[in-house]
Amino acid sequence: MHGVGKTYPGDVVAVRDVDLELRAGEIVAICGENGAGKTTLATMAARILTPTTGTIEGTTRVGFVHQHFELIDRMRVWENVALGNEPRRGLRLDRAAARERVRALGNANGMDVDPDAVVETLPVGIAQRVEILRELAREPEVLLLDEPTAVLAPSEIDALFATLRALAARGIAIAIVTHKLQEVIAHAHRAVVMRAGAIVAHFDDVATTSAQEIARAMVGGEIPALAAHAPTALVPRLIVRDLCAGDDASGLRSATFAVRAGEIVGFAGVEGNGQTALADALGGVIPHRGTIELDGAELGGGPRARIAAGVRTIAQDRRREALVLPWSIVDNAVLGDERGPVFARSARRARAKEIVERFDVRTKSLDTAVDALSGGNQQKVVVGRTLANDPKVVIAYQPTRGIDVGAAALVASRLIEARNGGVAVLLVSFELDELFALSDRILVLFRGEIVGEFARDAFDRARIGALMAGAA
Repeated sequence: MHGVGKTYPGDVVAVRDVDLELRAGEIVAICGENGAGKTTLATMAARILTPTTGTIEGTTRVGFVHQHFELIDRMRVWENVALGNEPRRGLRLDRAAARERVRALGNANGMDVDPDAVVETLPVGIAQRVEILRELAREPEVLLLDEPTAVLAPSEIDALFATLRALAARGIAIAIVTHKLQEVIAHAHRAVVMRAGAIVAHFDDVATTSAQEIARAMVGGEIPALAAHAPTALVPRLIVRDLCAGDDASGLRSATFAVRAGEIVGFAGVEGNGQTALADALGGVIPHRGTIELDGAELGGGPRARIAAGVRTIAQDRRREALVLPWSIVDNAVLGDERGPVFARSARRARAKEIVERFDVRTKSLDTAVDALSGGNQQKVVVGRTLANDPKVVIAYQPTRGIDVGAAALVASRLIEARNGGVAVLLVSFELDELFALSDRILVLFRGEIVGEFARDAFDRARIGALMAGAA
């Protein structure tokens, strides 16, 4: 890429004057804050987006794995992988060959997926595998991945990078847009840092640098420290007994636990072990058996009743479950509260302004459609809305998924501040580092059951990891 830039109508500059080489056999990390231009740069490299200025040379066999899945939900896995790249027997689609291709690619790359599964029934982490397998089926010479590990468990991340290293060893050039700097240090050969659309730093030998040095380049200074865990009066707030929800494969089975006011309880587990059923049952989204008590009273009803009672959720998929993308920041800021006192236009704008200021949402206007915001800024809107209006319980499902280190630190601090203010927080995360940093206790889920509990002073990475994998 030589002098590549992208300007949108209204003189909005997304990328400016970038020179970048992707070399055969090398893994390059593209780092930067949300809105820095990383995804725009990657989509231009993949020739999905046309640059306004500059030139791109080299192969056209470029695969692109999107952060927000580009799959057809109602089609099966093998149909998504085959789409546009269909194996044929004469003039007919060879369905058996298409299924076998998925199996073979999954086995070869440590990402087994049922070829006949319907995509909309898959957990987010499995859908991510389908995205990657679809691109590998096209035998790319360059593979670009946008936040590929955002929803993967530690063992899945290890398997993915083993695959990427094997692909690089075969001569494929690989570039990863990522916020996970420990992954950059562990797996990348080179790293570049973008800020305000331009590359502002090169790290030509990642092995000789540190995550802190890359983070400072990303934000242009020091990363803000997390808010401190302040002691609070711990009294039972949410009590769950014998909770069952969801299907047999990925549901929740007879979970009993309590979360106290002023406590963050983290739920560790490989995705698909009951986390989604837990969050949806507590949020009133799906039917359940068992009892849920809030401040001593049984909690019932659907999502609106739960919101009215003070139970708020940071959904795992902000674009599909938490935001109405064409709507403005103002209108998204009050979703779920439309019947409350913020229904008046002036009150809605005041709520939106408070969220934008408190969570540093980067936008030119409160009337901007949230679809025009970067992923991290979208997440700040969701978290800000969740923590507004004094919730009693917050279900935080992957609250820092796919956002940069600065934004993640801000979101984490706001959750700790809510905890310090007496909110009961349930934290579902597939990143052990996040669970260890924020949780007062950790419960481990395996096949829908709670199989372990750890107090903060007894966190044990090896033991928790073993329980996540089903070891007794």
